[in-house]
Amino acid sequence: MERLQLIYGSNTMRISEKAKTLAQSYVKEPDAFSIVTLNYKETPVEAIIEEAQTLPFLSDAKAVIVEDAFSFTGAKVRSEVEHNIDLLVEYINNKNDDTLIIFKVYSEQLDNRKKITKLMKSKGKVTEISEMTEQEVRSHIRSVAEKAEVDMAPEALDLFIQLVGIKYDHVTNELEKLLLYVEDTITREDVEEIVSVSLEQNIFKLTDLILSGRKAEAVRLLRVLILQNEEPMQLLHLIISQLRLLYQVKLMQGEGYQGDFIAKSLKVHPYRVKLAGREVRKYRQEELEQKMVKCRDIDYKFKSSYLDRQSLFELFIMEI
Repeated sequence: MERLQLIYGSNTMRISEKAKTLAQSYVKEPDAFSIVTLNYKETPVEAIIEEAQTLPFLSDAKAVIVEDAFSFTGAKVRSEVEHNIDLLVEYINNKNDDTLIIFKVYSEQLDNRKKITKLMKSKGKVTEISEMTEQEVRSHIRSVAEKAEVDMAPEALDLFIQLVGIKYDHVTNELEKLLLYVEDTITREDVEEIVSVSLEQNIFKLTDLILSGRKAEAVRLLRVLILQNEEPMQLLHLIISQLRLLYQVKLMQGEGYQGDFIAKSLKVHPYRVKLAGREVRKYRQEELEQKMVKCRDIDYKFKSSYLDRQSLFELFIMEI
């Protein structure tokens, strides 16, 4: 195994799982002394290197996991310490200890122009953790259920995806709840009773209700979301974003483009494009344009009016 590892991507939970698996595989018999976790925002490079060069205590191997190693990206991040990047470059270039170092980077992209990034790619192993596809999520859910010796009915899996979406952290949390609740089989009724609808799926539903003119249902859902401490302004911006996606998908489908190309062009997950593609069949392009103008108007009212934002939002739903 390469003793220099960098794992990057936007899915923090999967990155952490990958780092844990690598560390445990290298150490064999992990304990509090053989696997050390340091936060890059709080720990200077000198301390990270010192920890890596310190021999393991009561163990034959040692792993150091470095959280949020932002220096490999182009992001400007506030940190409690000033890092000596030249020292880190020198260490990576001349690493001679047996410690496994795993840098976790929470970013979809690395800055490949940086010397330290280029060096890491040449001296160690760089792994991208991408978002899972819908089919990968479905396979993951079945695998977890099988390991727990629980069957999952096909209709239950379909409803689970419909309510939760395919974001790994949401899927993991809701699946854990289900597995604690059931004994042998997960049914559609179990999913309806236990699973919480993700904010992303609620926004998709709220947008659908608004577009289809089901105003009373839209207001009820809005009130539920606000009771769950969602901010009206944030909800509005999410709806505007969803409407923009619908409009863009409608335009690109009209030009004959397929889902994967649309997803890459718009830089959104293919699953969102798939759902949007189904939805836009109901509406003409002019309708979507009119709704977006309404959203712009209510956004202006939100920012300029002293009226209660929930009341403004409900009024917007009744008018749109």
